[in-house]
Amino acid sequence: MEEQTTWKGHSVTLLVFIGIVVLCSIFFMLGMLAGRVQLPKAASAATAAQELKADVKPAPKEDKPDFTFYDAVKKEEPAILQPPRPDPPPDSTAKPKSEVASKTANAVNYQIGAVRKAVDAEKLLRELKKKGFHAFMLAPTTGDPNPFFRVQVGPFADPTQALDAKKKLESAGYQPIVKK
Repeated sequence: MEEQTTWKGHSVTLLVFIGIVVLCSIFFMLGMLAGRVQLPKAASAATAAQELKADVKPAPKEDKPDFTFYDAVKKEEPAILQPPRPDPPPDSTAKPKSEVASKTANAVNYQIGAVRKAVDAEKLLRELKKKGFHAFMLAPTTGDPNPFFRVQVGPFADPTQALDAKKKLESAGYQPIVKK
């Protein structure tokens, strides 16, 4: 035989549902009554706050630009390439030009890297300077068929100084190439 479902079988479920509906209705009515009482209080507080704001002078605004994402990730400005140093003014103790020219002709520089991007060259230059080397960067000339930024260490007029610098560069992990 089949079991037939009647309202009597579900009387407990029906009573629980009706109880929940009545309880929710009570809380809803209490909320409405409390809101009616609070509304005039809130309105009078708001008008009092507006009157206080009208009496107080507004604080001066700071003229700061809005901070944006692009300001947060702004990169450092690229290093400015320095022109060659001018010759010192001649004085009585200065060496003859032929002697100075022979020393600069024998000067040695070590090239550490040649890269196409100025950013990479500047990074390498900073690393070398941080390690205590006298480094500089040579920018490519306009119309150069091989536009490389060359990072070099030097100049070394004394061969022993040049050899010591080469050993230090190699121990620091660089592969110096001699440039005269």
